[in-house]
Amino acid sequence: MAYQSLRLEYLQIPPVSRAYTTACVLTTAAVQLELITPFQLYFNPELIFKHFQIWRLITNFLFFGPVGFNFLFNMIFLYRYCRMLEEGSFRGRTADFVFMFLFGGFLMTRTLCGSFSKPRGWTGCFSTVSKSEELLTQVLQLDTYIFSWKMYFPINLVE
Repeated sequence: MAYQSLRLEYLQIPPVSRAYTTACVLTTAAVQLELITPFQLYFNPELIFKHFQIWRLITNFLFFGPVGFNFLFNMIFLYRYCRMLEEGSFRGRTADFVFMFLFGGFLMTRTLCGSFSKPRGWTGCFSTVSKSEELLTQVLQLDTYIFSWKMYFPINLVE
């Protein structure tokens, strides 16, 4: 009986939120069971473009670290905010929600590719000043992308 209510609750989650949350949990479970390693999942532009390991473009968004308190909170927030977006702002527009996911993933990946392509030595790569400046630049760049997205695709508050 409890299984049926859990199953019904799971099926009431909107489709994109359900698929993404399930993929994150399954990926983390596979790493925890040592079926795969985190080194097979992380984002590495050299392996993606030179060795054609295309799955790294997707899997880096699915792994949230080892199972623990931090993972639990990440999953709760992921589930909650994805569901709120899909049932609120994107109600009845599943394709728009998927496109927003893909667009955000593209922008984050593009920002990461841009930061890895700058030629510099190992000392410059790991210095605190360089990293903080680079992180600030990426955050400002992402804010600019999001602001441009909101200006181009405004959300109607009155429906």
